[in-house]
Amino acid sequence: MSANDYYNAGKPQEGYGGQPQGGYYPPQGPPPGQGGYYPQQPQQSYQGGYGGPPPQGYGQPYQPQPPPQTVYIQVTRYTLPQFSSFSQKPALKMLSRLSAGAFKKAASVGATRSSTLLYGTRSASVRFASTNASSSTVESFMSSRATLASATLVSVGTIAWYTHLYGNLPFLPEAHASHLSDEGLHAPSYPWSHKGLLDTFDHASIRRGYQVYREVCAACHSLDRIAWRNLVGVSHTASEARAMAEEVEYTDGPNAEGEMFQRPGKLSDYLPGPYPNEEAARAGNGGALPPDLSLIVKARHGGADYIFALLTGYIDPPAGVEIREGMNYNPFFPGGAISMARVLFDGLVEYDDGTPATTSQMAKDVVTFLSWAAEPEHDERKKTGIKAVIIFSTLFALSVYVKRFKWGPIKNRKIFYNPPADKAH
Repeated sequence: MSANDYYNAGKPQEGYGGQPQGGYYPPQGPPPGQGGYYPQQPQQSYQGGYGGPPPQGYGQPYQPQPPPQTVYIQVTRYTLPQFSSFSQKPALKMLSRLSAGAFKKAASVGATRSSTLLYGTRSASVRFASTNASSSTVESFMSSRATLASATLVSVGTIAWYTHLYGNLPFLPEAHASHLSDEGLHAPSYPWSHKGLLDTFDHASIRRGYQVYREVCAACHSLDRIAWRNLVGVSHTASEARAMAEEVEYTDGPNAEGEMFQRPGKLSDYLPGPYPNEEAARAGNGGALPPDLSLIVKARHGGADYIFALLTGYIDPPAGVEIREGMNYNPFFPGGAISMARVLFDGLVEYDDGTPATTSQMAKDVVTFLSWAAEPEHDERKKTGIKAVIIFSTLFALSVYVKRFKWGPIKNRKIFYNPPADKAH
């Protein structure tokens, strides 16, 4: 607002009687250049009016007032003492006489200092933004319902898996309707060559185990899921597997005359079973059905340990235990009474590589062979797992490096804010 607009100086005013009169000054005093800012300025007199009363503020002693551009400051941070009049307030009286330019300069200096302090703190907060964000993320993750549900599922799954493996929980008593001996002894744990995370099958033992199966076990048990070609590269060469397959006659057809015929086996044929059907198998074993051995290691609780303990655990029944005729006692079999008699004896087979054919050696070899038969992809699965671990570990290391390389400068940067200059004044 200009001085002319504020004071109406130089603008004709309609006085009493409708005649234009000269401008008059309000109580704030005359415009700049015409005095009135200092106490020693003489009193202003009224110059118009046509006998009318003077405007408000005239005819009284002039009280100097601050110019209109003066900026007032209200101090609210500190409690000021109470004064009865404006003249007794030295701080406000002094500030009231500051010009607008002086106060702007002081305000700009204070803004610069406050900006430095503010954005210095901002840079510190930006620097630790990652830590604060990660801690808040961890807190929100730990307190979320999804975390509680996941922990509950993991706990229940662990208890269920332990119960599946060992039958009961160690901290809860178990009531049995029958005696514990009816379930058989728990097989001990043996140090198999393929038991480790990075261990593979002993292929020489697989070859010997196939020999034990072929000469001993194949008389009663089938191996329906293993073909001759599965032996190639594992325990035998292609020519050896082909020769063994040709020793067996397979029914094929029909031929051109519509009749079935017999032909020598091929690598694509599966190992033959001892019986043509289940009825014949039961009839040849006193009503008991010999199980197929393709998945026997996975189908029995304890796996390879149970099979080995069963093959080597035949003993005479203890005192007080009666075994009916045609049954055999084995403490590792549920109930203790098993139809299969002991079949492994020292020197029963003659290994091609000269290994002594003791009972435990033959049991170990045939169990290794059956473990391979239950999981022929075992070695390839572990090799693929090792490759995957190496590849993903490398990719993880590269991702961590790239993340730190790319985001490190961003998360540790200092941000300074320079406010734009006010060009309005």
